[in-house]
Amino acid sequence: MKRVLILASIFFCVGTIADNSGVTLDPVASVPQVVVVYRNTCPGSEEKAISMIKDLIAYERKASPIAYSSVPGVWNDGTIGAIDLHQSVAMMEKAFEWQGADSSWSAQYNAIVEVCGGNEFDPAHMVTR
Repeated sequence: MKRVLILASIFFCVGTIADNSGVTLDPVASVPQVVVVYRNTCPGSEEKAISMIKDLIAYERKASPIAYSSVPGVWNDGTIGAIDLHQSVAMMEKAFEWQGADSSWSAQYNAIVEVCGGNEFDPAHMVTR
């Protein structure tokens, strides 16, 4: 009987841990934030491109006068890219202006495009509601 109780306790505890019912995630974004998704094909150079994107994001964090968040990743179809979070459409547009005017940012971006065989990133954005 003691063994049955011990096994039942272990099963219950493992099930509870695996369930993560006490863990919650914050929403990805809130109104009026903007989520921007950048995707690109980079056949044979995915890891190199991701490393370069990480370097570009690190540069953005220290140099951009506009606050925004970015994370790189790989989609299930093998495309690579990043997802940015901006506080609003106006702030996203200011970030884009800064990126276009900053020679270091532009050089790093162009190097990533070159590693990806000249393929430009295909951005899309979503405004939260």
